[in-house]
Amino acid sequence: MNDQFIVGLSYADRLRITSEARHQAISNYFNSELAALTSLMGPMSDGPEWPAGAAWLAARHGNNACIISDGLSDPWVERQRGDIGLGLEVFIESPDAGIATNAPLNALADTWLFPMLAEISHTLASYARLCERLLAGDLLSLEFNIDHLKNGRGRAGALLWQPEHASAKLVTPVGPIQLIAATLLTPAELRSLRGKGETGRRELVENLKHSGVGQLSLLHRPSLV
Repeated sequence: MNDQFIVGLSYADRLRITSEARHQAISNYFNSELAALTSLMGPMSDGPEWPAGAAWLAARHGNNACIISDGLSDPWVERQRGDIGLGLEVFIESPDAGIATNAPLNALADTWLFPMLAEISHTLASYARLCERLLAGDLLSLEFNIDHLKNGRGRAGALLWQPEHASAKLVTPVGPIQLIAATLLTPAELRSLRGKGETGRRELVENLKHSGVGQLSLLHRPSLV
């Protein structure tokens, strides 16, 4: 799309064009239909600032369930802040959603995947510096409370990283948008990362790849540390 044409568009048109292109690219990446989960969250009277508002998508990747943020890369209303928002969207993929593989996609809103991904994406919306680090190729680990996951174990954790597939960099008319994978950590892995920095996170990613887990979030797997 011609840059001059983009400049001349209304905000509503910029938002529509970016959203449609992102949805098509996400659908291609997961080879799946998409379902919007935004309305199921209810109105947000406060919380972190998303470029145009908090939203999520549900998809399937083969037999795996997926939740994807949908709006971290929306254009900002203020043109000087950019046309791809924070430049990324984050997703979680798991075969352990706990519902039938033929269940409607919007049923994924009632699984542990949704509150986990919502917590992570709200955190990224709150701290643009974290998004900048992820776009630069850094790995991040986050801790949070998710009632669905704790089971007496305390706080849950996730590792955020860029998938290796080239298609994870989504192409849109206003620029590339990077998909970021969020992988659920075991309690032992979460404890082991404290104080180790980037080196510890990179070692864990290599272990995840070599073990065959990769970017998947599994509820029951041995720790890789």
